[in-house]
Amino acid sequence: MNQFVLAFPIPVAVNEPFAITETVQVNADTKTLMIPGCSVQFNVVRQGASADLLEIFKERDELSAEEEKAIVDHKSLLFLLGNVKTMDDVEMVNSAILKVLNAKAAGVYMQQSGTAWTAKAFEEQFGDCDYPMDPWINILDSGDSLYTLGLAVFTLPDLCISNTIEDPEEALLMAADSLFGDGVPAKSGSVIDWGEGERYTLRQETKTLFSKDAPEFNKQGVLRIVKK
Repeated sequence: MNQFVLAFPIPVAVNEPFAITETVQVNADTKTLMIPGCSVQFNVVRQGASADLLEIFKERDELSAEEEKAIVDHKSLLFLLGNVKTMDDVEMVNSAILKVLNAKAAGVYMQQSGTAWTAKAFEEQFGDCDYPMDPWINILDSGDSLYTLGLAVFTLPDLCISNTIEDPEEALLMAADSLFGDGVPAKSGSVIDWGEGERYTLRQETKTLFSKDAPEFNKQGVLRIVKK
């Protein structure tokens, strides 16, 4: 099972303690971590500050001057690694992310999908979202189709869909939720039925966006969503 990797730019040096709650802090020698309200155990890695971090966050959203300053001024990176097996796990990890952000982390970079969220963006969009997987999934545009990136961490193939379908991004996110949350088999021929005439079939896709030696390559392959 692929581990998720969450990177938080934090305002303390790599050898200084970082308090997440009143009772939980990450020290320089901390190797594993449990955060209240989350039963998923995190492996911990501390690293020095990254000079390239601001550009990564700018790729997704326009940042306020305050957000830019918080990222530029970060003193080190806190990496939390782990595994999610159920949607409950995803929801608990999301709640743990919020606790780390509330402890003054400037944002979170989800390495498995290449998505970066400032603290404000994550809290506003995913503090109480209907689809807990959404912040974990990146959407890439190949021109005629949209592709997901990040589903390998859920032991799922990535998904793609034609750009000509109405609301293709929403369809991708809902399909990912159906596969992981509702147990729809992630294989060619499976049907996703959202009711009111909204039915989609999964088909094996031969075209992928990444070569087999690329870190983004998903060994589970890619499934195309086709409206029935």
